[in-house]
Amino acid sequence: MRISLFLISTVIIAATVYFCASLFTAKKAGAVVVDQIIAVVNKTPVTLYEFANFDRQAFKDYEQMQNEASQGIFTENDSAIMSKTKEVLNLLIDKVLIKQQEEKAAIYISPKQLNSYVKAVAMANNFTVGQFFDFLSKKGISKDAYIKQVREHFAELELLRKVYGNKMVITKKQLTGYYRKNIEEFRGEPEVDLKLIFLSVPANADKALKEKIYKRILKIRNIAASGNESFSSLARKYSEDPSEKNGGRIGYVFKSKLSQDFSDTAFKLQVGEVSGIIRTPFGYAILKSVGEKEGSFKTFKQARQQIFSVIEKYRTNKYLEKLLKKARKDSYVKILIAV
Repeated sequence: MRISLFLISTVIIAATVYFCASLFTAKKAGAVVVDQIIAVVNKTPVTLYEFANFDRQAFKDYEQMQNEASQGIFTENDSAIMSKTKEVLNLLIDKVLIKQQEEKAAIYISPKQLNSYVKAVAMANNFTVGQFFDFLSKKGISKDAYIKQVREHFAELELLRKVYGNKMVITKKQLTGYYRKNIEEFRGEPEVDLKLIFLSVPANADKALKEKIYKRILKIRNIAASGNESFSSLARKYSEDPSEKNGGRIGYVFKSKLSQDFSDTAFKLQVGEVSGIIRTPFGYAILKSVGEKEGSFKTFKQARQQIFSVIEKYRTNKYLEKLLKKARKDSYVKILIAV
């Protein structure tokens, strides 16, 4: 089995869906009975308990709607709730069908394969395996839940490879073709070269003091914009930021490295342009753009794993949909609740 490094968030999000669903065991008066069989897939029953674990919010909405209906209460949200219930139930049925297909195909994912994948993901994110599971734990994801999701993911891939063979193989030619065709996807972030003048406003400043400091930064800004005195000279005289020693020069920065107060303005400036006054939680600022650089492209080697994941995800979805369509046609599927 070939193991690929997917973006960590993909698997974490999938694991969160499983983990965050709490157990529902109460059978209070008027409540939906959670072990009710709501569908049958071939000879496998699907229960409301499984539905609750699969999507907690959908279950809660369905339970509330059923309770209200038993009291003769109907709302405009009922149609949307039933639509969502049907959608989630069909996803759950698909999951059962896939499991059945895997059992028929005798798909087995070994602990060694799982361990290799976990180790690779941990290393790719600069963790040891232990640190990686500690990180997941802090996100509310248990080790068992994560491993379960990874096993299910690879079992799906192995099933598709067994059924569709070479159609699931991704060649170097396909990888390089995608890279050339979609080169802009692999361009790095642009950068801007900035200078800054900053005047702080004390946390306990009253309205009069704030207005005084604002008038001061406005005067400085107008001088800078007029060009009667250089921005660097003004920064050395007035700025209260450490960059004043360098004439206000911050240097080249990525948008993602700036707070939103600054990034929204900085990347709209033309080179040589002075910004308006920027209000921040700590005071007032003005920026000047003195240079800009387009983001550089990742090399094919740097982008290869990302491309592999994109193509693999596309093919997995395509052939999984095809497999499920056939499985539904060849199976007995009966939904036992009104949806």
